[in-house]
Amino acid sequence: MAFPLPLTRGFSVFRATLLGAFCLMLPIAAWSNSSPNTPSSTCLTGVICVFNQSGTATATTAGLFMDGTHSSISSTVFQIGGLSASGTLSLSTGALLSGSLTGGGTFAPGSLTITTTGWNNFSGTLFTGTFGDASNPIQWISLGKIGAFYEYELIGTVNGIWGPSGATVGGETAQLYFHTSTPYSGGAISLASGTTGIVVPEPASVGLMGTGLIGMGLLARRKARSQRRS
Repeated sequence: MAFPLPLTRGFSVFRATLLGAFCLMLPIAAWSNSSPNTPSSTCLTGVICVFNQSGTATATTAGLFMDGTHSSISSTVFQIGGLSASGTLSLSTGALLSGSLTGGGTFAPGSLTITTTGWNNFSGTLFTGTFGDASNPIQWISLGKIGAFYEYELIGTVNGIWGPSGATVGGETAQLYFHTSTPYSGGAISLASGTTGIVVPEPASVGLMGTGLIGMGLLARRKARSQRRS
């Protein structure tokens, strides 16, 4: 693997299309799973998907934590790419920028770390970096009451270091779904599952594109959500 090189215009469009397609794929994969241990999505070429499940977050207007602090519990990684794996996914956000914990809003950027105890002959910190950025605040989306639970999504871009190669990489994480039996106003909240897609540069590639296409993924989720409710 190599560090990203400057983009050419044509290839930047190709990579943008690649991540855009991944964004569109996420909600379908999340909602179609009958079991959290059998992800139904297949990542595109150049995208490594990390699947996680369970975990407990805790939040106030000062931020949301799922990293072992503030009585939170990190999420368990069970698959990386097409291979079974073990490890943890930890994340935290900055303060609530808009909206509310109950009705949905946006959080300031935070951090996200993925570790593994054994994947493809690698153990250690698989990814560490920022979660969200100034241009793309972290989205906290309220889905309302679905069945017996009130459900929420936490979605944002990620940018950081890919441990096996030391390369600078980017992508998106979609944690689906946080759920409680009452409208959420803070404190502990349980996670069902999540998917983090990271665009990892290959030796012949000419780099990564920007991660400004999170809006495309959000639009797809809203459309899928509307279809699900109807």
